[in-house]
Amino acid sequence: MRAKLLSGINKWLNKSGSTQAEAAEQLGVTQARISEIKNGKINRFSLSMLVRLAQRAGLRPGIRLQKAA
Repeated sequence: MRAKLLSGINKWLNKSGSTQAEAAEQLGVTQARISEIKNGKINRFSLSMLVRLAQRAGLRPGIRLQKAA
């Protein structure tokens, strides 16, 4: 789950065309945190933090459960 969220936020960052500083301001974090996202440092983020960042980016995180085969 964390990997999927981190990937989605990273894609949003790439598409936004914002600098790391601009993205940090928009998401309410430091530029260093944006750098950690860009570098895939997943162990630095809790699931709840990634959900909050995704929401601030205008993304709609969700969970889909499927019945086992």
